[in-house]
Amino acid sequence: MLEKLEQPLWPNGKLSLTTPLSLLLAGASFLAGTWLYLRGYYYEGSAIAYMLGGVIFAWPYYSARFTGYMTWLVMLCFVPMSIWLQNKGVETGSWHYRPHEGYLAWFTKEGEGWWHWTRHLWLGNDMPAMEYAFYPLFGLFQMTLYSLYSHLLPDHWFERAQPKLSWVFPVVFVPLVIGFAWIFFKFPKPGKTDYLYWLTWVGYIVTIGAYFISANYRRYVKSPAYWLWVLGMGVLFMPVWEFFHSCFNNDWVYNLENTFPAAYSWRGAGIPISEFFGYSTTATTFQALMLLFIRRFGKVVIKNYELVPFSK
Repeated sequence: MLEKLEQPLWPNGKLSLTTPLSLLLAGASFLAGTWLYLRGYYYEGSAIAYMLGGVIFAWPYYSARFTGYMTWLVMLCFVPMSIWLQNKGVETGSWHYRPHEGYLAWFTKEGEGWWHWTRHLWLGNDMPAMEYAFYPLFGLFQMTLYSLYSHLLPDHWFERAQPKLSWVFPVVFVPLVIGFAWIFFKFPKPGKTDYLYWLTWVGYIVTIGAYFISANYRRYVKSPAYWLWVLGMGVLFMPVWEFFHSCFNNDWVYNLENTFPAAYSWRGAGIPISEFFGYSTTATTFQALMLLFIRRFGKVVIKNYELVPFSK
């Protein structure tokens, strides 16, 4: 029975690695998330429905390409640092959450909770437990979804370096970096550190660092696939995603007096202008890390070179 569940449903189709098991597990995740969402757990419910469900569905396409070492290397580079910066953002009041009863579990303040663990051991303070699961899940969402996207591209032309695109990376990222640095001086916040701002800087450093370190990444940014992903994820998906979580669900609500002015607001919740600079690095940071590890570790992180463009 298990063997049948692990056989591809459409071996000759676009979704050639999708099995009944992956489809059932993704469906179960979607149903569980929807059930939690309808019970008022908007953050956990929505994340389980689309992020965890998306990871499960796309996982066969990712695991066919990469080994488990790739997953751990990327997670170790990104998750601890991002959780620390996020928690520092909570400490400085960059955003706040709904009341406790709106979440399944909550990490308590210093001196409370299991064995009186403190905020220093938790790396945080009064915040939902979901926040600690968010970054690992978000990283896997980006990595596995990109593998699925790569698998679904219509032909190999999209994942080949095109000389006509040689100019696009500097023309796009130089103004982004200059603009992102400029808003720091345009909207100063005496006595406050905006840790969201520094989290975005990490994304720029990883992306631009990969461009200078990895010849494969410099070739990769000349491919149509790279820019289609940046457009789809960074320009189209992420603004809608942020609006859904922050303005619609109120899973987190930015305190705009402690961060940058709002680019737009809806029902009392706004998205800081700095976040729009961060969306572009959301679409590039994980691919940059993976290309760096491909260059350094080769077969340790690559399972099938033929399925991974610019891996040779």
